[in-house]
Amino acid sequence: LTEPVAQGLFRQVLEAMGHCSSRGVLHRHIKAENVLVDLATGEAKLIDFGCGTILQDTFYTRMEQHGPAELRLCPMGTQEYSPLEWILFGCYHGQPATIWSLGIL
Repeated sequence: LTEPVAQGLFRQVLEAMGHCSSRGVLHRHIKAENVLVDLATGEAKLIDFGCGTILQDTFYTRMEQHGPAELRLCPMGTQEYSPLEWILFGCYHGQPATIWSLGIL
């Protein structure tokens, strides 16, 4: 990718995350594999909200969701994109963790 193309794609991911946040949604699994790009149009889409949850102001202490028991536990995400506080202490704040994951992306 050229730098201008990469910037445009990243801007779209940031806009998608801003939209999620404005709706009170935390994605929790941002990684390159969860960004689809239409090569014909250059449009990026954020996918895989399976680990997503409602945005809260307090610490998250687990990657669990609501719903049927067999669907509730979410994998710990992709460690390479996980914030240090989650890896070291098992807790994190949603929006700063999102910024960390975006920085890795």
